[in-house]
Order: sequence, then structure tokens, then C-alpha cells
Amino acid sequence: MLFSSLLFLAAPAAIAASGHTEPFQFITAVNRTQPIKLKASPVCGEFSSQSFTEVNTGVNLNATKTIIALGDSWTSNGSNGTIPFAPIVFPPNPSAGARAGNNFRARASNGYVWVEDLANTLGAKLIDYSVGGAVVDLSAWNTTNKGVTFTSDNLLRTDFVAETSLFLQQGHLLADLNPDTTLYTVQFGISDWTQYSIAGGDWNIATDSFLRQISILQANGAKNFLIHWVYFQENVTTTFQDAVHQGLQAAHAANGTNFATVNLANLFTAIQSDPAEWGYTNNTCLASQNFTDFGCNDPDRSIFYIPSHPSATTHEIINQYTILTMESCV
Repeated sequence: MLFSSLLFLAAPAAIAASGHTEPFQFITAVNRTQPIKLKASPVCGEFSSQSFTEVNTGVNLNATKTIIALGDSWTSNGSNGTIPFAPIVFPPNPSAGARAGNNFRARASNGYVWVEDLANTLGAKLIDYSVGGAVVDLSAWNTTNKGVTFTSDNLLRTDFVAETSLFLQQGHLLADLNPDTTLYTVQFGISDWTQYSIAGGDWNIATDSFLRQISILQANGAKNFLIHWVYFQENVTTTFQDAVHQGLQAAHAANGTNFATVNLANLFTAIQSDPAEWGYTNNTCLASQNFTDFGCNDPDRSIFYIPSHPSATTHEIINQYTILTMESCV
């Protein structure tokens, strides 16, 4: 494990190398090496397209001082809108504390997730409402539409609707929400696909609810959004993302809200087409989030740490790809 327990402040040279000129305002991530190098480029499209694409209509990363994160386990750091905490990195711990007891969630990885890396890169304050297993709307899926429901490891499942509601109750108490300097990140669809594949449901409900939460956030001052499209390609998720993209067009036309959209399928297709070129030596390190036995020898060179969840180094690659896309696809 290539981790250190030391915290550090980013040096000016690191700031300059990242292309961001504003000094860091917060303590950054644990010191670690990054053996994996980004080797993919975004596939920029037109925001006017009827299909979802990679584009930035005006989100200014350098102006970002606060990040409000909404999503599932790919974005969750376990804080659920409270004070964020450092990853458990020594001694080795499955999923950096992602499961510790029956009622506790944290990271589904072996270190910081991508949105934490993004906040560290920008020197921004992160308030993370993401929760592992979250879907867009519990009412959309036949597995979750009959009341209180739980994940496979007996944890309460939630959705974009509940995350938005919690943010509106307390967000203004936790962070500076200046519309010009606050970025809202939204990443859903992976758990939706899982629930749909189990017992079916209604993607129209998910689409309408996704756009409704965006409009609610807009009505409460949100001006800048970063949307992550899912990392795989399925017909139903493609149709869902096309419909959401068209809804974002309408929102942008109506009130000038800025949207940056990043297609993780482009990134992961490139990674999985030739992992060795990137520096990967393994696909998935652990068979489960519950134990480290029989794990890989080098998790920092694994694409995923636990099944379908990126390793800490892959999360940093997602961060780099996200920044590159937002700065290139303008």
C-alpha cells in the first residue's frame, strides 16, 4: 500500500502544474504516489446535440470554492453532509472504512474518491451527501418502490430525492453557497441500472425525478453543475442519459445554468481496452468489501478495488479526466 499517514499542503509548483493558479485553502489528501497515468482524451460534443455528450457550457473550475456532491458509492466519502474525514489507510482496511459495522458507510475504495481528489486539486471545501447504493428515485424500481428498503449488506438505501432534501435542510449552515463559486456534482445511474436489471422499473420516473431535483437545486441558488454519465453502455441507460441531457438543455436555455457533463464510459472503455498501457496489472483487487484476505499485492495498480468500485488511483484518474474534459470541451 503506497500510503502515508502524513497530511500536506500543496506547494505552489503543484498548483502551477495542475493549471490552477488559485492557492489552496484547505489541507489536501494523504501523500501517495500515482503509478497510473491518464492516457485518454475527452470526446467533446455539442450541447445542442440530442444525445448526451461531453461538454462544458461555462463552469469555471478556478472559481470553485465549495463543492456539493450528490450521488452513490462512486462519490460517497461516508460523511453524508457532515464534516468529512480522512481515509483509513493504515493498517490496510477493506474499502478504506467503507463498511464498519451494520449502520456505517464510508468509501467504497482504498482511499479518497474522485470528488475528494477534485476538491483537493481545487482547494475547495467539500460537503458530500452521496450514499452508497443510492438511486435517482426509489419509486422508479420494482425492488425499491414499496417503502423502506435496504442494500444487499442491510444498510438503508436512499435516493437523489432524499439527498437533495437533506442538503436543503442543512447545506446553508455548512458552507458558503455563493452561486458563482459553488459547484454541484451529480452522479447517479449505476445503482439504478442494478435495480432495474433485478426486477425492472420505470426509467421515465427516474428521468423526471433527476430533472426535478436539478430544478429544485436551481431554485435554491445552484448555478454550476457537473454531471457524470455512467461508466458502461446499456440501451436503457443511454436512453435515460439522452433524456436527461435534453432536460439540461432546456434548463440552460431557460435560466443560463452552467452544465459540464463527463462521460465515464469513454474513460473506462479506454482503460479496459489496454490496461497495461496505463500501468494497471490487475482488474479487481478484493473479492468483497468485507475482508482483505486473498487480495491483490498491488491495489494501486488495480482498476477496481472491490467489484465495480474504482481503486484510489483510478479515482484520481477520474478526477484528472474530469478536469481535462471540463477544460477542453468548452
